[in-house]
Amino acid sequence: MKKQYEAWHDSADNCVSFFLTGSVQQLSESAELLHRIEADTPEEAHADHHIKMGWEPYVPMGKAAKLARICAVQCLSRGEW
Repeated sequence: MKKQYEAWHDSADNCVSFFLTGSVQQLSESAELLHRIEADTPEEAHADHHIKMGWEPYVPMGKAAKLARICAVQCLSRGEW
């Protein structure tokens, strides 16, 4: 199931915050929404976020989320990949 993530830029401290929509975050009044991303896993969301920001490719730390492997197997079994 896809979840929504948000990227915000806060000019008060020149910082970009990226988090799951609806999670409790403290942003200043000067923070501006950069973009929203829908993704099945945090790794997928971060990879898309890096592309949108023009940054180098996202490199996950540790093993990929179990959900990503399950989705890939389901897609392959249905011939959707």
